[in-house]
Amino acid sequence: MKVLKETVPFSRRSFIKGSAVLGVSALFGGALLKVGKHFYDKDTTYISQRAAGLYKNDEAMAIRKSHENPEIQKLYKEYLGKPLSHKSEELLHTSYTNRFNQVTKG
Repeated sequence: MKVLKETVPFSRRSFIKGSAVLGVSALFGGALLKVGKHFYDKDTTYISQRAAGLYKNDEAMAIRKSHENPEIQKLYKEYLGKPLSHKSEELLHTSYTNRFNQVTKG
């Protein structure tokens, strides 16, 4: 019956050690999940309150759209010309530059 005999002895002591490590790990992981959930719940509450405050402030504003702002209209009339002109594109708009290779190469 050598086929059924274990090649690596598995004693009761090693089983207890292994189960203790597993139990402590499970308790620690559960505690971290509970603490993380607590912080996550606080963060989402703050975010929703902040969004509600921003919407409330926005509703109270007299000018809610940038293209309806008299100062912006004056800026275009006196200096920039029409919207999407070369000068307005050059001064006000941004462009994307892929710098991924520069960051990864160091």
